[in-house]
Amino acid sequence: MQEELIRQELPIQSIQERRDACTATVPVHLGIFSLSREVRTNVRLVKGAKKVVSEWYNEDMDYYLQVLKKEGRDLPWLRGYEKFKEEAWGLDGEPDENGFLRLLWKEDGKSHAIQYANAPVILFNEYNESGEFCNPEYCRNRGLVEIFYRSIVDPEAVNMPPEKMLKYGTKSDITRFHLEKGIAEVVAHAFCSDYHRNLAKTLLLRDFSVFYINILLSISQKSSRN
Repeated sequence: MQEELIRQELPIQSIQERRDACTATVPVHLGIFSLSREVRTNVRLVKGAKKVVSEWYNEDMDYYLQVLKKEGRDLPWLRGYEKFKEEAWGLDGEPDENGFLRLLWKEDGKSHAIQYANAPVILFNEYNESGEFCNPEYCRNRGLVEIFYRSIVDPEAVNMPPEKMLKYGTKSDITRFHLEKGIAEVVAHAFCSDYHRNLAKTLLLRDFSVFYINILLSISQKSSRN
């Protein structure tokens, strides 16, 4: 099983009470908490992020725009966000009070952030109307954009099998977990972004956070083998 995050496993959360503004939720692998604060807040971890994240973002936006085109839709607020702006946009990180990096996307003098949230979240794995597990391949094969519409009080959707969810969260008395049925809810800690009306902005922050979490996971796994 691949324990690293796949960005398409993490649908953007569209919140009804925020007028359907979007936010990204990126869970933290449990093994990462064994790393020292010094390791987790090393800003050099994200110095190479721009090359990888820009490629991911361009792939995600290309797919998103293709879906919109098939649907006959043109969203004016996406203009200027079709591609990663290599010269104008920057990615950086700064230590926060929780022992992680606060990840910053700098755009035209403004900064957008995705950071570790103090409050735990409940993750659940998403199903379609037939009860089939919605993995990333399921969504893409049907031309679906990775976005999930929910109320602010609902659990946060992920497209992960139960076995992988247990690498990022724990069972609880307040969650459901039926391994034989493939249904899972876990309590986890996650990076959460600002709310944005523009899905493109949230996609970029999600991808940046996935990059950072996967680097920390790689360090954690190497440490546990030594």
